[in-house]
Amino acid sequence: MFRLGIQKATRRQKSKSDSTAMAVGLAAAIGIGAIQCAEIIYSDGSNAGVPDKALVSMWRVHMGCACVGSAAFVLALFFLECLGRGSVTLALRSTIPWSALIALSGIATIVHIPIYVTIPLTVINSVWAYRRTLAVR
Repeated sequence: MFRLGIQKATRRQKSKSDSTAMAVGLAAAIGIGAIQCAEIIYSDGSNAGVPDKALVSMWRVHMGCACVGSAAFVLALFFLECLGRGSVTLALRSTIPWSALIALSGIATIVHIPIYVTIPLTVINSVWAYRRTLAVR
């Protein structure tokens, strides 16, 4: 009878699912939506005849939108991890590695970093940050 209780407890622990992949996917969808929203806002502003639109180059606009999307992604991931894990400290520890995306896109907004440098850095950081997010318990 004692063994039966242990088996039930281990079965319960194994059945607990990790929702990190779902949280990252949902936060990525929110980040992509924020990028599109920022692009639409800029497009509508430039179509409305906003003066001084020629002062901003298009690569800067696109990287600024990517920075907005990265910030939305990190904030959405923080709130989703907060809800899923039930702890602000664990949620903060799991989202801090993703903040490098905001820094990279922010720096690329100010200084023109070529796309063949930006994309590999983003991919490498995303793989590392996802592994760090999975490691937080």
